[in-house]
Amino acid sequence: MTAALPEWNDALKPVQPSTKPVENVVLPLDGNVLSRPAISVARGLSELYDATLHVTYVGERTLDLKDAPGFLGLQGEEMRSAVFEQIQGDPVQAVIHLTRKLPQALIVTSTHTGRQTNIDSFASFAESIYQSKPERIVMVAPERGEEPWNLHRILLAHDGTPACQSATGPAADLAQRAGAEVVALHVAARGKKRPSKPGSFTAPQYLDQVQHEWPTWTEEFANRILATGAPTSRVRFQLVVTAGQPGSEVAQVARERKSDLVIMAWHGHRDRKTCATRVAIRNCGCPVLLVYSPGE
Repeated sequence: MTAALPEWNDALKPVQPSTKPVENVVLPLDGNVLSRPAISVARGLSELYDATLHVTYVGERTLDLKDAPGFLGLQGEEMRSAVFEQIQGDPVQAVIHLTRKLPQALIVTSTHTGRQTNIDSFASFAESIYQSKPERIVMVAPERGEEPWNLHRILLAHDGTPACQSATGPAADLAQRAGAEVVALHVAARGKKRPSKPGSFTAPQYLDQVQHEWPTWTEEFANRILATGAPTSRVRFQLVVTAGQPGSEVAQVARERKSDLVIMAWHGHRDRKTCATRVAIRNCGCPVLLVYSPGE
């Protein structure tokens, strides 16, 4: 079941923003054509954030700088506006070290960067970076192709718990920068115990009783989602509530709404192939920004 509610900008009560701005975008490439769909996403995000783009070669062969653009699939203008990082030693550890050294870094990588060793995992490099739990990472499935990436609609996955609030700031910030619409998705998972953690605010128990519970709930949820200081006139906001498995619902709504980016708070759960983040990354048809939140 899916239910969409109208925009609630009039109900918003903004507060001072707490989102850390992105200053550096790190783009690991290995020369594989399946890693190239991340290029336009990384470039688009670096432009939106006015951040420095760092291209890092993580392949196995020795790469001469003059051969880098053609081998990695970069256009000349992309290479001229980027910093090419020559890394030493283990590529995964080198990229982790680089992102920790650079101020406010965001990693953008294809799920197929590295060797494919297990069908239940991402390719080796992408899997290792994913498992390192970076503060912010955008993962791009090769399905999106290499066409230019523009940000018009953001799908914000939010389960109403305080831990998920870490994703709301980045969503509102990007929406303000791009003039994009935010579709906030709340998935009421069937059979799942309603969270009792202080500060949690989950959907009404009965999804078909809109007239009784939803107006008050929606206003409160909207206030929490956009309580980031972003001017309400610049952020178009809509709330959607579904019932089902979180990962599958996120992917389905992302495709139905033709989302350009999904933003999810991620608690580090990564071992199960059915975990919500893995399912969303593989199936939503657009890049997924994970914001690490160790709250659960």
